[in-house]
Amino acid sequence: MNDLRVFSRIRRTLCLATVILLALVTSARAAGLLLYETGAPDLGTASAGRAAMAGDASTAAANPAGMTQLDRSQLLTASGALLPFTNFDVASQTTTSGGGGGNAGVFSPIGGFFYVYRLSEKLRLGVALDSNFAFTGNYGKTWVGRYYVTYESILSGTVNPSVAYEVNDWLSVGAGVSFSVARLKFQSKVNNALLRAQDGGLAFESWDEAFGGNAGILLKPIAKLRIGLTYQSPEDYKFGFRPHLTNLGPILNRIRNRIGGSKINIPMEVPQQVMLSGLYEVTPYWSLMGNVGWQNWSAFGEFPVGISTAKQRTVEANLHFSDTCQIAIGQQLRIGEKWLSSAGFAYDSSTVSKSNRLPTLPIDRQLRYGTGIQYQINSDITAGAAWEFMDAGPAPYAARRGPLAGTLQGHYSTNYLNFVALNIIWKF
Repeated sequence: MNDLRVFSRIRRTLCLATVILLALVTSARAAGLLLYETGAPDLGTASAGRAAMAGDASTAAANPAGMTQLDRSQLLTASGALLPFTNFDVASQTTTSGGGGGNAGVFSPIGGFFYVYRLSEKLRLGVALDSNFAFTGNYGKTWVGRYYVTYESILSGTVNPSVAYEVNDWLSVGAGVSFSVARLKFQSKVNNALLRAQDGGLAFESWDEAFGGNAGILLKPIAKLRIGLTYQSPEDYKFGFRPHLTNLGPILNRIRNRIGGSKINIPMEVPQQVMLSGLYEVTPYWSLMGNVGWQNWSAFGEFPVGISTAKQRTVEANLHFSDTCQIAIGQQLRIGEKWLSSAGFAYDSSTVSKSNRLPTLPIDRQLRYGTGIQYQINSDITAGAAWEFMDAGPAPYAARRGPLAGTLQGHYSTNYLNFVALNIIWKF
């Protein structure tokens, strides 16, 4: 009877540890990486003014109300790459053997497709296909944090049809609905508590879909000034999977057999956000623009996690996230009749403090620097290129000790993301 009580206690402990671990993994890359970067021309302003610019078909995603400013139907396609450089520095309180993992960043494609149809003088229809979060990290099997994560990836794709109406000369409104698909993939090593020389493994992969919506207004109080306000609703994913455990030691294997084929259910909410943007034409050739924004990450950090076994159970997880703000400034300068240059800077606050940060969340405050150029080939076609550099901060965290994972402490000496993209605009 004593043995049964011991194993029952171990089983509950392992279940809880697994749930917490998987909850942390789910939030890892999505948190703090709700991307503005679709490859559209506003990549060159670091997203500054994106809800007020209304200069091309990408406004169908940025602010649907801005579609009324396009004098013709328009198609914009963009493609490029996300090139991250993430290197971890091990601190003195780390007890696990291993190295820093090298560059954990993995190439990811970025891009988008945006179309606006001029249905009438006042009415526009639009559609956007893009992604609002995409990141992959690969730390390798000998990283000191391998018992937390060795590989993590979250990718998404969204289709967003929308409609806009010009109420009068100074007010336009727009709204849309969105359908998104996301994939969550995770791998880590399992410490066999010194009973075996070789580590075990944990892996899972899950797909799900979510619905959402967006709405916006565009104001033109004077001819030279545009003000855009947008709202993006939350999107709720429900990832479900059975963890794949391999090469466990005798004790962990016996516990795994007692648990059986438990299914883990993790809801993930992409947070709601609000953005206010302005654009002012200082001269016919030079414009200034900026943003202030808010993202509701505190709601994202609290959620129930379920384990489906013989007896359904739920654990409330709290990642202690904070809401974030964004501030951005930028400018566009027309050079002659055919060239338009862009530059911008943006600051996003951190979703989590040092004391609550996790190895699966190497994101701190974010500094974005963007620049771009567009060339008008003729009256119908414009080509552009843009580059943005993002400094995701050192992301330090206090020494942490997880179940069987040892103590891990450190920061990221290199934590940079580069976005490069080409785009084509076709008016007809």
